[in-house]
Amino acid sequence: MTVLLLALCLTLAVMLSLLLACQWQAARTWRLRHATGVVLQAAQAQRMADALALLHALPAAVIGTDRDGVVRYLNPRASAMGERLGDDGLGQPVTQLLPLFHDGTPIDAARQVRDCVARQEVLEVVRGAVLLRHLDGKRIDVQYSCAPLAQDGAVLLLHDVSARRRAEQQLEFIAHHDGLTGLPNRLHFQIRFEHGIAYARRHQALLAVLFVDIDRFKSINDSLGHDVGDQVLTEFARRVQQCVRKVDTVARQGGDEFIILLTELRTAHDAERVAEKIVGAIAAPFVIGEYSLSVAASVGVALYPDDDDVNALIEKADLAMYSAKRHAPGTCLRYAPRMQTQSYSRTILETALRHALERNEFALFYQPRMDLKTRTITGVKALLRWKHPELGLMMPLDFLPVLEESAMILPVGAWVMATAVEQARSWIAQGQMLTVSVSLSARQFYQRDIARNFAAALEAAGVPGHCIELEIAAGILIDRNQNCELILRQFRQLGMAIAVSDFGTGDASLHYLKRFPTDAVKIEKCFVDDVGKPGGDGAMVRAIVAMARTLGLRTIAGGVESGEQLELLAEMGCDEAFGYFLGRAMAPEGIEALLNNSEAIQN
Repeated sequence: MTVLLLALCLTLAVMLSLLLACQWQAARTWRLRHATGVVLQAAQAQRMADALALLHALPAAVIGTDRDGVVRYLNPRASAMGERLGDDGLGQPVTQLLPLFHDGTPIDAARQVRDCVARQEVLEVVRGAVLLRHLDGKRIDVQYSCAPLAQDGAVLLLHDVSARRRAEQQLEFIAHHDGLTGLPNRLHFQIRFEHGIAYARRHQALLAVLFVDIDRFKSINDSLGHDVGDQVLTEFARRVQQCVRKVDTVARQGGDEFIILLTELRTAHDAERVAEKIVGAIAAPFVIGEYSLSVAASVGVALYPDDDDVNALIEKADLAMYSAKRHAPGTCLRYAPRMQTQSYSRTILETALRHALERNEFALFYQPRMDLKTRTITGVKALLRWKHPELGLMMPLDFLPVLEESAMILPVGAWVMATAVEQARSWIAQGQMLTVSVSLSARQFYQRDIARNFAAALEAAGVPGHCIELEIAAGILIDRNQNCELILRQFRQLGMAIAVSDFGTGDASLHYLKRFPTDAVKIEKCFVDDVGKPGGDGAMVRAIVAMARTLGLRTIAGGVESGEQLELLAEMGCDEAFGYFLGRAMAPEGIEALLNNSEAIQN
């Protein structure tokens, strides 16, 4: 019995042990599961927190909506973009929160959400989307996309690309506009031309291309420097723009050349009236710093439907402009077929000029200059002529502009000086001490070693410097280049006299005559013409003579055409004169005959 009881106890103990073990295991399992659930919940909460932190930190606006486009979530950037604080935008239609436009058309964002959810596809707008804020009307360029969230709604992602768009627009502007004036360049002009020609064809309208060039702009750059030249270009562009309509285009071709597109014209006269308006607008003085500059422009006009190609119209307008510049600078001309032949002739002329010097085709003629007190010929003015093998004797106006626009003026100018000095030597040998006046262009004046070259020419011929007078334009005096005064003093050290031309017609003032070493002032023909003319009082001539006398300078009147003018100039105190009345330009033999004929001298 005892054995049985012992066995039963052992069995109960074992069973109890097993039960306790099972209970402990169950308890342990429950504890493990409970702990795991807590951990899982904590991990999920952490992931949610991380996701929210990520959404808040994104450099883009994030908007979560239900399937109908009602806002359920906004990150801070979306709230700011939609002008809402915190959760103020929740529960509102996304269209009301973010008023979006694409290429000017309103975007129904709620409808896009519904389409996105139904199709389960990402919708994306890359360019052209704009958000306009209600409060301040600020425009924000955006790039946005809409992605589905299963069947529960969608998420909209918006990037503010305003800075990038501004940079792109700036690059686009730089690529299509001139950096100095801000005007469209040739590339942009061609784009506008294509639009304009398409309109003209549809409506049977006229279209015009104007080619505008600043007359003698190179002399402004040479004498005053490129900074002043740039300011002239900028002001020039502004004035031209004021002469056209908003539908027209003013572009800078390059340098001092501008092209203008006039659209929606009714008659050819409309284009010519605009050209005349431009010429008039440019005529007013250009005040650049301390300078008051006289600027003129020549304009050429070409019309569609005479041509429908932009390059052909620009070329014809260019030819018309050059024709205006040759015959009447500061005016406008419409293209005519004969101008094509003239342009061809100009090309042939330039080619022939390159060989004229080596073929000895240039010659110097001399115009006598009289001392009005002694009534004797005391000097001559050297004038260049071209003995063209086919065209005969050509005057400077026919070829000198071509020389001055190229580097050919330098070797030709050197030849002129050497020939004039040699002629002076010949007259000295004949007992005639005549002063030979030679004109210098700005390009020659600033040629390196110009004074040294002149000194060599004088020494080679054995001619004293006082037998040569250098005539320079007043515009050279107002160049800020520090070498200007130095060069003039070098000329004076050689004994050569210095006469200033164009005084009173350009921009030089009394200050410059007083500052620089000069000997004489030339009175231009336009002022001399007023002397002896009915109603003319010669006031400008009297003023220049009085001014020159105060400064101890001689006065030389040019373009004298009558005995009456000669006598009045003498009465006014003018020192010297030359012109057709005293004698036209002639070969050296003619001057020698004139000197030997006292009656011819006395007229």
